[in-house]
Amino acid sequence: MAGDPTKANLWTDADVYVSWNLSAAQPADAETAFGSDWKLIGLLDGDEGFPETRDEDTDDKFAWGGILVRTSRNHFKLTKSFTCLEDNEWTRKLVWPGSTATKIKVPRPERVLVAFETREGDKVRRLITTQYAECSLDGDHGENETDLESATIACTIFPDDEGWLFDRQDTPVLASISVTPATLTVADGEIGALAATATYSDASTADVTAEATWSSSDPTKATVSAGFVTGVAAGASTVTASYLGETDTCAVTVTA
Repeated sequence: MAGDPTKANLWTDADVYVSWNLSAAQPADAETAFGSDWKLIGLLDGDEGFPETRDEDTDDKFAWGGILVRTSRNHFKLTKSFTCLEDNEWTRKLVWPGSTATKIKVPRPERVLVAFETREGDKVRRLITTQYAECSLDGDHGENETDLESATIACTIFPDDEGWLFDRQDTPVLASISVTPATLTVADGEIGALAATATYSDASTADVTAEATWSSSDPTKATVSAGFVTGVAAGASTVTASYLGETDTCAVTVTA
């Protein structure tokens, strides 16, 4: 079966952050923590996850003969939900907006910023509302003897004036590595240096010469260790650098 298992996601942990300050700054990237304006909602129901519901009105247009020629689309609406397992200050503000610690008021959903974060090992994905969301209780909420108290919050996501719903942040993923120089000539007994540079999905780069695994196709002609190539005998060898599944090579020529 063709495919890349490293691109299959199984999210093992998640969090939701909510800000009642619509001007709250977003983190710079997926590796930066949320600021004090963002409130951690707490324990979530992982089995329920973050389900999405898309609603849209469509109207098919047909020509004579019953041939479909166009479809109009409007009234798009996106709802994304999560289920809280904690009864804390912030979950109560979502379940009973406008209420206080001692008085419960008829709820009227408030405009908030919402960030959905999922994690697997070192990999992080965030979806942060570009505009805002209105959150309300979805379904029943109550107490009983056998089940954890929970509250499912449905977030209606409002797009900005250009139609953007979320800002997405991901942990940069390794895209490729490159070895420089691409060709190297060394004399018998001399040492030459190579460098390995990693390029990530966000276009950032990093020197991974020390972390890469180096090998020579013909150690009788040239050997390599940590990017340093030593000429052994006149001839040619291909030096390969490997890093997290990506590889690149350098053609090495050894002169007498």
